[in-house]
Amino acid sequence: MSRASKRVYEAKTTYPDRTKSEEKSFTEVSVPIKKLDTALLLLSSKEECVLLTIFSHITDFARRQDVNVLELRAHGLLELLLEKDLFIASENTMIRRFALYLLTALLDNTDLSTYEPEQVDQILEKACKFYLKEVDDFCIEYLTYILNVCLKDPQMAHGIVEATEFLEKFKLVFVNSENPDTVFNSIEALHRMLLVQSADQMLEFTTLPDFPVDRIICEVTNEFQEIRKAALKTLKTLLADTGDDSVFEPLHRCYFVLEQLVKVFCENPQGPEAADVIEVLATALRSEKMTKLFFEQNLFDQVVEQLRNHAELLPLEMRCTIISIFAETAQYEQFLPRMNKAEITDMFLNCLMQNKPAPAAFVIQGLHRMSHHPDALRRIVAAYQEGAIRKLVAILMSPDVAIKAREQAAEFLSRLLVAAFRDTAAELQAQDIAVVLTAVIAQGQPTLSIDLILSLLTIIESLAQNEEYRTILGEYSSLTEQLAQLLMRSFAHSILVNNIFRCLCTLIDEAPVRETLLANYIVSSIKRALKSLSNLVKTSVTNFILQTTRFNEFIDAYIDRGIMEVLLDFQKHAFCISTWGPAIESILSKCPTMKFAIRNCLTFTDITAGKDFYVSRRKFEDFRKFQDILRNDCSPLDAVLVMNFDRPKPNQNDVIAVPLRCLSTITDLPGDQGWGYCKRPGDNNLPQYLEALNQTLAMHGLVENPERVRRSIDFENVAKRSKLIAQAVNAVLSENLKILDLNSSEECCRNTVRCHLQDLRHVLHTNFIPLGMVRSGCQFERAILFKGLADQIGLPCTLQRSVDGRMLFNELPLPLEPETDVHCDKKTLKYMPWRMLRPTHVVDLLYNVGELYPMQSRQALQYLRLY
Repeated sequence: MSRASKRVYEAKTTYPDRTKSEEKSFTEVSVPIKKLDTALLLLSSKEECVLLTIFSHITDFARRQDVNVLELRAHGLLELLLEKDLFIASENTMIRRFALYLLTALLDNTDLSTYEPEQVDQILEKACKFYLKEVDDFCIEYLTYILNVCLKDPQMAHGIVEATEFLEKFKLVFVNSENPDTVFNSIEALHRMLLVQSADQMLEFTTLPDFPVDRIICEVTNEFQEIRKAALKTLKTLLADTGDDSVFEPLHRCYFVLEQLVKVFCENPQGPEAADVIEVLATALRSEKMTKLFFEQNLFDQVVEQLRNHAELLPLEMRCTIISIFAETAQYEQFLPRMNKAEITDMFLNCLMQNKPAPAAFVIQGLHRMSHHPDALRRIVAAYQEGAIRKLVAILMSPDVAIKAREQAAEFLSRLLVAAFRDTAAELQAQDIAVVLTAVIAQGQPTLSIDLILSLLTIIESLAQNEEYRTILGEYSSLTEQLAQLLMRSFAHSILVNNIFRCLCTLIDEAPVRETLLANYIVSSIKRALKSLSNLVKTSVTNFILQTTRFNEFIDAYIDRGIMEVLLDFQKHAFCISTWGPAIESILSKCPTMKFAIRNCLTFTDITAGKDFYVSRRKFEDFRKFQDILRNDCSPLDAVLVMNFDRPKPNQNDVIAVPLRCLSTITDLPGDQGWGYCKRPGDNNLPQYLEALNQTLAMHGLVENPERVRRSIDFENVAKRSKLIAQAVNAVLSENLKILDLNSSEECCRNTVRCHLQDLRHVLHTNFIPLGMVRSGCQFERAILFKGLADQIGLPCTLQRSVDGRMLFNELPLPLEPETDVHCDKKTLKYMPWRMLRPTHVVDLLYNVGELYPMQSRQALQYLRLY
């Protein structure tokens, strides 16, 4: 027998002592617990049966009423659960469920903002850790809810997007879950992740291969309303990206989402989430690809058919909500004929007319887009008789209407003025559009939006293109006043300032507009715009200056009120503002006095005729000193010569009377009568000089037809006519002057001229001397008179001041006529505009009177005393 067999049959000689075992064992304890603190202490137990019993009692306590949950929080249940790591490590599934349920109850009955940020971080961190290892469906359900609540904080949502491992598990669970609560909270959490991402981040996130977009689309038809609404909300966010590389890039997915949405709508057009379905469908149809599928797959016809079948059953608000779909598809003109044939235009018009006080903005937007189809436009114009324009104007005026609807109404009106001006303008005039526009603009910001104001300005511009309506708008001074005040308040928005100036340019031809603008601080607004940091604003204001220099009142304002000064002080802006330099020249070209004071020259196109032309014998480095002399009652050290052919006698309003009592030192005054002086004196002699010159020209057959003067230059007679003018000037200004030779080194007797001017100042009691009273003059005085007479008879002539400022001279354009140079052909130059002519010869007015010296020739340099 083997050794093992012997053991089987051997008798036992020792047995365990049962008495001692019972003494060492711990018997079961049953203790009634009536305090919550004691129960919470037992959660530290390592016995599963104890934990299950305590969790069961706490859960029962929490379920009785919401107040009990708050008491649990007050007793530190949340801190205890976080300390125990949410019992993640427990092998008992029920314990994990109890722990997650209690955490869910706490979050469900308290506001997340009442927690410390560190606590929220801990909750999210442990929930994500739990989520990664959990497989129990109930635990996953609780965890998804906890995650969803935590992601209400955008900062938490930002952080979780970067947790790649968690997101992979999250997407996998969502795609495969059949638990409605898990699905709902997963969609909600996913939506919150999308909201905190930028466009590029969202594109990258949603185009990953495992992104559950198809599951979201499927849930649109879920039997639970909450899930359907969550899916629709998330789809709307996804569909906002209409790019070609979005998550909806595959055509089959585009069709799938459209089919699902149309299916849900057609099954129950009056369902609780019908408005949400329509909103998501409208968002999808902003994409041309989606819209094309919508029409090609006859989904458009299905929607239209349902709308017609339920038209009488659906309330007006719902019908107008449904047609928001067509407002989006109408932005693509290729589908407009089909839409108009389906009577979509009439649907829009019905919603416009029947909604009180105003329809939604998309109704007016849809009409705006439909108006690009000719048949739809005719139907809209026909609706004028039904009060369509009156309705749009009422929407425009009402501050209680949503600002988007008012913006669309204004934009639609401006569109109708372009597409059907005659009918639309007549209807607007019947509604007193000037009064309407004034009332709306007077509402100001923030009642009005920038887009609404821009549309109003467009309406004004469109109406002002017609002279009749421009006159009506211009005569209503309140409108111009509101525009001027709006401009002063709008410098925070450069695009608005730009459009206001552009609008004013269209109205500026009306005299009441100009008068109102000048009375409403337009000059201050122009100064502010010129000093703006925005190039758009500076460009618009300089363009406005260019448009308004046609009017003398604006020229005077620009020169007298500092606009010219600002333009010259900031000439560096001309490098980036193309209209800056032209604005300066536009002002100066209308005021030869200031141009000569600033530039020290007048070109062929600077005509002195019809204006007062002031020339100081003294050259000013800063034109503002000369401007002060003209503006204020002060006397310069040297005479100021005044040339005007159109004022034989001074205007009595310009004569300043000085009483005798103010002149006690003067003893040679006749009687007790005082004397006066005038800075805008009359000149009876200049018209006589001009008449005599015209007679002389007529005798020589050199009086040209004015039409011919405007179209061409008579180069054959330029020299002859200039010689006759020079002789006329010499005849007038040679009193007491010695005739000198050009080659002589002897100077003109300037002292004689100076004494003569001093005598005239004594006679006139002022330094402002009419040029016609001067009888002695050298190059300076003669050049001024030559320029004045040349401008009167249409002879192109310049006036230049020498560098030292003591001498003036004139230049003429004559072809040099080299036979080989085709560019100097007289026939070519004959029709050249004056602004393109170049000076070629200097006129001798003192020595060899009437002679023309080529520029840079020895005779020219001698005449200018430079040789």
